[in-house]
Amino acid sequence: MPRPRCTAVAVCFAIAAALPAWAQIAADAPAAAAPQPVSKPAPFATGAYETSDFAVVTDAVKSAVAKHGAGKVLLVCDIDNTLLAMRGDLGSDQWFEWQEYLLENEPGSPDLVADSFPELLAAQGILFSLGTMRPPQDDLPEQIEKAQAMGVRTLVLTSRGDEYRQATERELRANGYDFASTVLPTKGFPCGVFTPYDLDAIEQSGITKEEARRFQLGKPRGVSFSGGVFMAAGQHKGAMLLSVLARCDEEFAAVIFVDDHGRHIVRVYDALAGRGVEVASIHYQREDANVDRFNYGDKQDVARKWRRLEKTLDAVFN
Repeated sequence: MPRPRCTAVAVCFAIAAALPAWAQIAADAPAAAAPQPVSKPAPFATGAYETSDFAVVTDAVKSAVAKHGAGKVLLVCDIDNTLLAMRGDLGSDQWFEWQEYLLENEPGSPDLVADSFPELLAAQGILFSLGTMRPPQDDLPEQIEKAQAMGVRTLVLTSRGDEYRQATERELRANGYDFASTVLPTKGFPCGVFTPYDLDAIEQSGITKEEARRFQLGKPRGVSFSGGVFMAAGQHKGAMLLSVLARCDEEFAAVIFVDDHGRHIVRVYDALAGRGVEVASIHYQREDANVDRFNYGDKQDVARKWRRLEKTLDAVFN
């Protein structure tokens, strides 16, 4: 399979939004598995929890509000496979991680869509621009609204980079989410893309030197914050959350953090618990059945769909 050249992918990324007719090139994924029984963190208590039903998160918010008051509670949510999931495998979070694995471990694989990580990011951008997303469970937007109606502040904390902001905000709106109305009150973030910290003056960013060492922070990548959505560009979510809170005009006694990846659950819990903040770090597993199906299944269908899309883009723009 011919792989996308960097220039070609960049051009396709720039004009992909003009091709909505190709949004359905990937078939819908099977419905997520039904929720399993879980232990609910109520009354509110610090800890790590697992659930496949977002109602558990709403219950945790309710318990935290009862304990601390709405003004002292912050709800932080991831996007991919948490608030939203791709309708098909192509462009999904699990597809991207598979491609990243191939790039690092099997660079000669015929299933690779890119020759470098920047090209992979560009390919992902094409799929975000053309594809559409869905909530992992039908009532999830309503569950978010219920939490917001309690008066808590909210933050969307995603590993996506700023280059995906337009497609991200489009899909959040299309699925009924509105985080701008409950956004954190901050002292002000720079407009556009900015660096979240300076290693030579790390404490000015709300991160201690010991935390920077423990989090193994390296050279920062550009991030952005707008409309209640913080795009962290793949960086340590615990560190990113501390950098956001350092600019916040309010202090929080309790944080409810929701993510589908265990590593982020651990990192955010570690960052906040060390600051004396009560944190319920909730591993949301609603999409796990689809992730497992993809990871352990035959990937030839998704590989064929990428080749079809690639040929179409090449035919139209080359």
